[in-house]
Amino acid sequence: MPRRTPTGPASSESVAHPAQHRRRRILLTGASGFVGRELVRQLLAEGWEIVAVARRLCPELTRPGVVQVAADVAGDGWQRWCEGCHAAINLVGIIREVRRSGATFERLHHIAAAKVVAACQNNGIRRLLQMSALGTRTTAIAEYHRSKWRGEEAVRASGLDWTIFRPALIHGPASGFETELAPRLRSLPFFPVFGDGTYKMQPIAVSEVAHAFVAALDRPAAIGQCYDLGGPEALTWDELLARMMTTLGVHRPLVHIPLGFARPLVSLLQHLPGAPVTRDQLTMLIEGSTCDTAAAALAFDIPQIRYQGPTWMRLVTARPSTDVTRPLR
Repeated sequence: MPRRTPTGPASSESVAHPAQHRRRRILLTGASGFVGRELVRQLLAEGWEIVAVARRLCPELTRPGVVQVAADVAGDGWQRWCEGCHAAINLVGIIREVRRSGATFERLHHIAAAKVVAACQNNGIRRLLQMSALGTRTTAIAEYHRSKWRGEEAVRASGLDWTIFRPALIHGPASGFETELAPRLRSLPFFPVFGDGTYKMQPIAVSEVAHAFVAALDRPAAIGQCYDLGGPEALTWDELLARMMTTLGVHRPLVHIPLGFARPLVSLLQHLPGAPVTRDQLTMLIEGSTCDTAAAALAFDIPQIRYQGPTWMRLVTARPSTDVTRPLR
């Protein structure tokens, strides 16, 4: 594909093989993230050409068949890169707000989704897949979930051939929760747990989440459907931490902090630099994150991968020159 100099957002286009002109092209927003990088790998394997939109260019995505566009998806100017796309996947999202930089739940979960919808409508893209989150609902306590719901509503009202996915906690190479928790499990003499630690999570492998997205693209039966994605077993928070420690080869006592003390403390400290958890995150943690996987099993033959802890981190640790405490981006 010939290189051209854009007049809009900063971009980087990989030089593609001439045969790739016959590939189907897909728009992928949030492409540089944890799930996005795995999706790029699987989409390329299925013969898709990808317009990968993210806030910054990502060296890992510089490969034949990928056109990178650096842009704010909640803004304007990037939509012209959608020309010629046959489908779109929106992965844009954050787990924590950084208001001083404009990274809010409303902007990235709702407004960005609406911008993707508009880009599809204006460029003749009928197929749209939306990343949401397990627990999303209009009556949710956490603004994270409420903003995800507003994003879903924008997709449902679009008139497009949409599919929505709501994954539980996602694990795999460079997953956010593992790269945050593992260094603390290694360094602290004990590990604090909010409440009794019996609330449950159903972690699902990133490869299986990406597989569901890729498979859904060519399945008419998935149009107009919302799929909950979770792993094959539900673990209490204490059990999940125990598996992580076993994989990392460490043992730390778990010290349970009563919620009556934890909630006001988190509310007080959440705005400080380096605060480990926010009030929204605590709310979602205590709610748990489990689902019925029957629909996903029938449609996509998942889940099959049990959570065994951050095994990818153990492999990385074997290389002394690698800093495993820094998330890969």
